[in-house]
Amino acid sequence: MDEHERPVEVERETTVINTGGGDRGGGGTIVALVVVALLALGAFLFFGGYLQNAADDLNVNVNVEAPDVQIPKVELPDVKIETPPAREAPANTAAE
Repeated sequence: MDEHERPVEVERETTVINTGGGDRGGGGTIVALVVVALLALGAFLFFGGYLQNAADDLNVNVNVEAPDVQIPKVELPDVKIETPPAREAPANTAAE
């Protein structure tokens, strides 16, 4: 009997097809947990002040003297700028 010729009432069985997709390992989950743990540790150290105290404990005293520079006196000519008088603005007749 061919597949198309079988009666419909004979095929009442449940067919389970396993594609193998559920047998994956949890490597991605482990990597995500390690990253979250490292971020939490870094945040604890940073906000707890453990990473900043090393720079605060150093007592660095640096004295730098600026060189004595003589700036020559420069005289500039007086500049006079004359502008023409402003024109009168036209009256606003739309508001009346």
